Amino acid sequence: MTKVIGFGLIATAVTVITYSILGFPKIEVSLWPLFPVVLFAFFAIENLIKKDYKSSLMSTLIGLMIANAIYDVLPISNSILLITGILTCLGLGFLFPNNATDKERH
Repeated sequence: MTKVIGFGLIATAVTVITYSILGFPKIEVSLWPLFPVVLFAFFAIENLIKKDYKSSLMSTLIGLMIANAIYDVLPISNSILLITGILTCLGLGFLFPNNATDKERH
């Protein structure tokens, strides 16, 4: 997994250099707020691969809340997004109960 991230970062660096040399259109938005959004997206995918659905949902919600606060991605407010996330997390808790205590007993 770390090799994929490493190659991805190198490819991104080459793309940035290429775009700046060739003079492609400049982006008029601040890119620094995208860093935590991408970080939370990475955590969401990582937890989804581990089949930890609640953690994946919470990482996705935090990333969406940051993106929505800065870029107005969704037509709803962050409070509605938070309530929806809590209800969905509770629903996932009932659908996929945590069997950590059962694994420790065996």
